[in-house]
Amino acid sequence: QLDYERSEGFLVLLRAPQDLALAQPGLTLLAELGVKHSVLDARDCRAAEPGLNPDMALHAGIYLPDDEVGNCRQFAHLLRSEAQALGVRFCFHTEVQRLVPGARPQLMLQPTAQGDSDLSTTGVEASRTGFAPTAPLPLGPSTESADAVVVCAALGSGALLAPHGLRLPLAPVFGYSVTAPMRLDEHHPDRGPRSAVMDERYKVAISRLGSRVRAAGCAELGGTPTAYNEAAVATLYKVLDDWYPGVARLTQAQRWKGARPMLPDGPPVLGASGVAGVWLNLGHGSSGWALACGSARVLADLLAQRAPAVDTRGLGIERLRH
Repeated sequence: QLDYERSEGFLVLLRAPQDLALAQPGLTLLAELGVKHSVLDARDCRAAEPGLNPDMALHAGIYLPDDEVGNCRQFAHLLRSEAQALGVRFCFHTEVQRLVPGARPQLMLQPTAQGDSDLSTTGVEASRTGFAPTAPLPLGPSTESADAVVVCAALGSGALLAPHGLRLPLAPVFGYSVTAPMRLDEHHPDRGPRSAVMDERYKVAISRLGSRVRAAGCAELGGTPTAYNEAAVATLYKVLDDWYPGVARLTQAQRWKGARPMLPDGPPVLGASGVAGVWLNLGHGSSGWALACGSARVLADLLAQRAPAVDTRGLGIERLRH
């Protein structure tokens, strides 16, 4: 089991009675799916999360004990190290320029300019973990062949697939986050969230990552990664201040904006592409990390011609063909 910053439990905060009324269809669905949950009154919400602002209006909450919040970046780095220990080779600072389908599909690769911001691509990590460092690549263009290729290149997937008649309606839905160190006080250890809470009205989640606190939310269609919607960022700060006033050192806050590619009907596309040797793992949207390991297992089973443990009907590319 990977050892990364994580905590269990997720509390959805409902500010007023109408918020609870609007949540009823979701509660019905949770019950039908057998997802463990409970509806808490305001007092029980504050018992579960003692750091909540006592002056903030709170009607009720929905508690999901089996949900988890964690450090996704840390998880990914640890997963990479475990994969390297098993012999997986990673090629960073490399662009896949073209995909050639076939019984032995090929990738046309081109190295890109290497920055110095990612120390994990050097021997620094190798000396710390005992795993092999990332293997150097040829300085010029190169070709890699494989038994199969899984395309999971987010918004870059379109350019790889379009020449082969695959045009997926992927759209970027941008999300925002603000992360800052917490003001830790041994006399008031519960100033911040114990795990994670979400303000249902504003759709903003507040989570604890070790000694930091993060507010995240928003679903912005279109735009670019570098153009920030200041109103969206202001909403994150507002909700954080509503529920945990003064908990964060905002002068040291880091803000982030990133695209989460989604498909119009919601679910990802997973499985064979219909093009020889090419498989798809795309369009998970804001559920990317939650679905990542399960999606990888399904693909591994399909590639090995084993029956997946879950029903994959409705996840194939055929649903997107017109």
